[in-house]
Amino acid sequence: MSNQQTYMIINQGGNEEYSLAIRGRKVVVALYNPRDPYQRWIKKDNGTKDQEGQPAFILINEATNEAIKHEGTTGPMSLVQYDTVASSQDNSVLWSESKDSNQGFRYIRRASNISRHITVNYHALREGRIVDLWYETDITEHWKFIPYSKDLLVPNQQTITISCRSKEGYNLTISDDTVMLARADPKDKNQIWVKEISYAKPVKDKDGKQAFALVNKATGKAIKHGFGTDNLVHLAQFNQNYLDSSLLWTESEKELGFKEIRMQSNTSAVFHASYVDEADSNKALLELRLPTSSNDQLWKFQEITLWDAGDASTTTPEKPSNQWDSSKADIFFDGSKN
Repeated sequence: MSNQQTYMIINQGGNEEYSLAIRGRKVVVALYNPRDPYQRWIKKDNGTKDQEGQPAFILINEATNEAIKHEGTTGPMSLVQYDTVASSQDNSVLWSESKDSNQGFRYIRRASNISRHITVNYHALREGRIVDLWYETDITEHWKFIPYSKDLLVPNQQTITISCRSKEGYNLTISDDTVMLARADPKDKNQIWVKEISYAKPVKDKDGKQAFALVNKATGKAIKHGFGTDNLVHLAQFNQNYLDSSLLWTESEKELGFKEIRMQSNTSAVFHASYVDEADSNKALLELRLPTSSNDQLWKFQEITLWDAGDASTTTPEKPSNQWDSSKADIFFDGSKN
């Protein structure tokens, strides 16, 4: 089946952050991660149709080669090796999509009984939640097939420096595990950040702006929401295989290339350069505040190459072995490599 199209199957509920997956031989939803082969499915056309004339198909997990099987009219589903049903007309592994579309999302239902839909158990979306068959109408019964390609794995990364309009000639950096502004230094790897877009590709804020993480190139730590406004931001080690909503930010364009950087989950909390040390007017820490459009809240991303960063000896910065490394993007939960 190497030539078959593979899909991520996204649920419409929960801000479209969850996809169909296998965990421990159970069909569940998991936080969207295209690097996880247990979230990738082959949609194998069966050549038959349901009562509405919609094509029937088998859903086969790429990692396990198991097909989803319905055991009855409602309740959890099971898994069966595809090889054992490939040449049969076993109706219990046949599914179809509804004709009606809700922003591209459709029901996935039994081909032999289209009133029974795949849904999330008790409509409660969370990591590892069981998926089963039910007949009520709920947003968690709506799914979208997104064709999988290597483009989903490319970490749509931008290597950047981050400056503030209120302090020209200074960049955002990390010092003593604190995010702050420091005089721009092209040789300082702590001033280099990666804007990770594919990490949060299905997530947007209330205005429809794409979410992203900001990962420090030298330390592998990402900027994390603090305790709300009037508090400093935090840092957390970045894990590409786990979607942490507290690491997600969005941007709002302002003027002259500057923008507000705000929490994805609360756009009323924005980056603010706080000059907290009266004895040192150059020292500014990064905290979150309510938006005022002051220069302390206007930021610019300057895309750079590693040559710009003063690294004349190599095209990739040196990283200790325990740090985040984007070259390991295809390492999965079980330690295997795709």
